[in-house]
Amino acid sequence: MPSTNGASKKCSVLFVCLGNICRSPTAEAVFKKVVEQANEQDQFLIDSCGTGGGNPDWYSWSYHTGDPSDRRMIASASKRNVHLTSRSRPLTPEDLQNFDYILGMDYENIAAIQVAADYWASKGKTVPKDYRSKVQLMCKYLDKDGAFKGITEVPDPYYGGTKGFELVLDLLDDACEGLLTHIRERDVAKVAAS
Repeated sequence: MPSTNGASKKCSVLFVCLGNICRSPTAEAVFKKVVEQANEQDQFLIDSCGTGGGNPDWYSWSYHTGDPSDRRMIASASKRNVHLTSRSRPLTPEDLQNFDYILGMDYENIAAIQVAADYWASKGKTVPKDYRSKVQLMCKYLDKDGAFKGITEVPDPYYGGTKGFELVLDLLDDACEGLLTHIRERDVAKVAAS
């Protein structure tokens, strides 16, 4: 059960990819399904966003804002009873403050988050000093001894075929289970330490 200082608080998780139309909305939907199956949905705030879809100054404007998820990703996910309902949006300075976990799908996403944070800080926006401790790769939560041993990034399926979308779903199924396990273990450790 997510908590802070002994008081019950929702654990906030933000998934980040490039355009917020394939990987991160899928991670959002898969994680929502995982926590719903665990009957813990009321203990989480779950969202997704992107780093501009390739636009170099995306922290000012983003290509995909308001777009639904990629139709191919929607089709692949729906076969697994995973429903993508979010609309694309870019990362914001407020996200760096408001989310406990900020999970990038690949190293480029992580680097883009840091570039944006530096830009926002230079423009006088509030950027938490510890935001980097929240930013991690999604694949950190894969089963280290499982089928995906050694994989560090969720690959972008946008320019590939159906197999790419299926691989994304496989990776996210595994990593989302691992993420929930991690959050539960963290909370048990916090209670034990208090």
